[in-house]
Amino acid sequence: MIENETIPNDSLSFEELCKLLLDESQIRFAGILDGMGNLVAGGFREGVEPLKNESERKKMFMEAVLRVRTRQDFDPDLGPVKYAASRRDAVVMMTFPIKGNNVLFVSAEPSIEIENFANKILNTMRRVLGIL
Repeated sequence: MIENETIPNDSLSFEELCKLLLDESQIRFAGILDGMGNLVAGGFREGVEPLKNESERKKMFMEAVLRVRTRQDFDPDLGPVKYAASRRDAVVMMTFPIKGNNVLFVSAEPSIEIENFANKILNTMRRVLGIL
């Protein structure tokens, strides 16, 4: 996340970003979370069965936003986080900070190559949101 950049307040840009990401067959979920972990745009790719119920997803979203914010404490010395990823047996989860306390949360099939996929997502974010 680069300082002095702005993102559109229009949630249509967020929806467009998520829709483009969900066109990728290996992406299960793409959503924009606000600073409290609420899903404000996006969702699951059609036909994908969630691995967690709604209550568990809400908790997972809140924890993801908290981890993103905690990592930002180190930005002055280490530079901003571009993304963070975790590989699990059933899924890969990635978070991408977006200016304005929003977070892009993506889950994908465990077979993806994280670095390549993350760079593809970052490029899509640049194109749609005009940031990074």
